[in-house]
Amino acid sequence: MGGLVDARLLAYAGVVALLVMAPGPDMALVARNALRGGARLVPPTVAGVATGILGWSLASALGVATLLERSALLFSVLRLLGAAYLCVLGVLALRSAWRGRPHREAAPLPARVPRSRRAAFLQGLTGNLLNPKAGVIFLTLVPQFLRPGDPPARVAIMIAIFEALLVTWLLVYGHGLARVGQTRLAHKARRWLEAASGAVLCALGLEVVYQTWRSGA
Repeated sequence: MGGLVDARLLAYAGVVALLVMAPGPDMALVARNALRGGARLVPPTVAGVATGILGWSLASALGVATLLERSALLFSVLRLLGAAYLCVLGVLALRSAWRGRPHREAAPLPARVPRSRRAAFLQGLTGNLLNPKAGVIFLTLVPQFLRPGDPPARVAIMIAIFEALLVTWLLVYGHGLARVGQTRLAHKARRWLEAASGAVLCALGLEVVYQTWRSGA
């Protein structure tokens, strides 16, 4: 276990923490259910989102593991494509933070607030599964912190970290909104979080490009 926990894994956890706190479809859904349905709908909504993310992460991890095993070149190409995508996400986050308006996501919010916990769970699950961006983020983020020869257990730990941070943040966020609602302070905090996540994503993408260029020079 000690060999699996290193600086790369800690850096990954830091990036994931910023990512899960950045505004997006999952946060919007949790916020809507918390504000209109109360705190009782927060845990099942978060559970649905977490289940959807688990499905995306397992599918993405399988693809990453296959590339690691079969082709170092293709894995490097995936890292570069992922770096470019992370930079795009970072620029969009910085732009929306600068303008003060949240970036519009492709997945629309459901029209109705669920009345039961079961309906809230299904809403969180389907909302996440219908948003391919969740899988793309995991597919592009994980390879940046893996190296050829890393054991499969490392990927499992990365998935567990992603899930734990996501669930913790959404529960805190949802219950907080259910108590205090939308305030000016909350709006400012959201802008700062989006700006911070955008800067980290851009820096991570550029670092991967630099390291790839340096290794090939």
